[in-house]
Amino acid sequence: MERITLAFTLIFCATFYARTAGSTTISPSVKDFFPDIHGNLTKVEWAHAVNSKEDLENALASSNIMMLEADVVLGTLNDSSSKDIIPIMGHPPANTSDLSLEDFLNTVLNDTKRGVKLDFKTIEVFDASKSILAKVRDNMTFPVWLNADILRGPVEATGTPVDAKKFLTGAAETFPQSTLSIGWTTRYGTEPNVTEGSYSADDIAAMLDVVKSNDVKQPLTYPVRAGMAANSLTELQNLISGSPNGSTLTIWSHEGDEVDGDKLSDLILKVGVDKVYVDVPDDVWQEINLDSGASGMKMGAMAFGAMLAAVILIRLF
Repeated sequence: MERITLAFTLIFCATFYARTAGSTTISPSVKDFFPDIHGNLTKVEWAHAVNSKEDLENALASSNIMMLEADVVLGTLNDSSSKDIIPIMGHPPANTSDLSLEDFLNTVLNDTKRGVKLDFKTIEVFDASKSILAKVRDNMTFPVWLNADILRGPVEATGTPVDAKKFLTGAAETFPQSTLSIGWTTRYGTEPNVTEGSYSADDIAAMLDVVKSNDVKQPLTYPVRAGMAANSLTELQNLISGSPNGSTLTIWSHEGDEVDGDKLSDLILKVGVDKVYVDVPDDVWQEINLDSGASGMKMGAMAFGAMLAAVILIRLF
């Protein structure tokens, strides 16, 4: 009886440690920080474009939100007499905001229950943000992603990429514990009237070459636009298989993007729900069916727990 009690005590302690180990770690992984998702990254709930005080307040008031995605640009605070150009929260072409990057981070630091993905639109705003990140880094005991589009993307994308070498080097020096979210500029959706496209083998090769040539050591996730990702199963499988262990995809989309839900569901399930985040509008989510992947992950977690308990009991007896 004592051995059985000891066995269950060990199991409880192991579970408790797994749930709390990341609580004092600088920028822990999403999987460690949110153990209730059981490794199923599609269960992560996102707040997108958290670029104002009101948006941030609403996101933090929601018990469902796990990750805050926000854009960082250079500009001025519209409720301040100062005209200093500083990192603020906003999406181009906006260059004013009521929320600075520093205030955004300090507010999240007081919450400590959510992770953040900071999307830097230019290398200039990233350079201006490094001192702010360095100042609060040691207190950021939640997932922190640094995002930038570092390569020109498919369908003759015209956006100017963030300088890859400067971004990767700066991230490694300033915040080596963070996750790097590195992707491609895109030209897709209603505004350019582009409804077809895909990531090519050349796009994948260029990204893998950047990662290798810059000797990237940080965890990696690749943001890919849902409409094009759905048409790029083989290419994105090759991206993940050619990347360091633990690398993931982050599927995102704009309102109104043409997305083949069946193909996107197939991509997520074949790459694996333990390797794919999904940050898309509700209309795209409604087209995604992941029932088999979610139940498979849950059953796998249950089976592993049962096996671990059995091994401990056998060894004790």
